[in-house]
Amino acid sequence: MSFRRSVFCFLYDDAGFLLSTEALLVGTIGVLGLIVGLAEVRNAVVQELGDFSQAVAFLSQDYAYTSVTSSNGGAAIQTSGSTYADEVDTQQADTVVANGVSVSTAASVE
Repeated sequence: MSFRRSVFCFLYDDAGFLLSTEALLVGTIGVLGLIVGLAEVRNAVVQELGDFSQAVAFLSQDYAYTSVTSSNGGAAIQTSGSTYADEVDTQQADTVVANGVSVSTAASVE
């Protein structure tokens, strides 16, 4: 028996099913389970992306450095210090609804 013939027999053999309605029922339940599972995966991905955006929003970009003075062979070199204080983004939305999934991304003011 050739490979092509065995594949053909496998695809068109329905001896394992008692009724064609049984195959239809099993297929329907499988597809419904797949749809529900994919919807839950979508919800989890949206929630994780919301958590990531919240983490990025909380990143502090504050910095400070002091002045440096050096005299090398009579020539004086001097730099001034600087600071920057990051503030809370006032335009950030409190809650975003994406396809029925509510994601809270509000930054807390401390």
